[in-house]
Amino acid sequence: NDINDELINLHLCIRNKPQSLANVLNSMIISRKIFHMLKNKEIKPRNDLERAAFYFYLISTSFGSSMGQFAMSKQRAPKRLCRDFSLHTKRLKNASIENKSFEYILKEYDYNEALFYLDPPYVGTENYYKNTGGFGLKEHELLCNLLKNIKGKFMLSYNDCELIRELYKDFNFKELKVRYSLNNNVSKRKESKELLIINF
Repeated sequence: NDINDELINLHLCIRNKPQSLANVLNSMIISRKIFHMLKNKEIKPRNDLERAAFYFYLISTSFGSSMGQFAMSKQRAPKRLCRDFSLHTKRLKNASIENKSFEYILKEYDYNEALFYLDPPYVGTENYYKNTGGFGLKEHELLCNLLKNIKGKFMLSYNDCELIRELYKDFNFKELKVRYSLNNNVSKRKESKELLIINF
């Protein structure tokens, strides 16, 4: 599940039309001009397949998949957009793909044997999610309150910060060290602490 309908449409196309999606991507040229035309919606998709391809293009050719700025390595040859989606297609074959709020999912799918894995927007990154309705303090608190009352189990990923430690102080924490891979230079990759929060 994800609230981002562009991401959901991409996954549906990978599951249902992987070769057609690969063919569209194979026909696209990587260029700064095309990137900005797609970003500014100067080129309109004619169908869900093109919509998925355009979204994949933007996340594949931007720094950190942010769709903010065009990013291409000076040292390496340009990336190939065309991918073999067969592994992803196989994994998604029997999956139920939802495009709902976290409130809906937790209420609709909760039962004693349920296991939820949640990866919400991290505290301090809320501005990245303006296009999908935003995710601020109210949503962080609402998610916590809902998780306190579910019948099933949950695993929750978050950045390590005072707010999250306070909200989830009654649950179990596992500290994880994560090194972000946005920088091509391994020695310059930023290491950060994250939390895995569980209720079992």
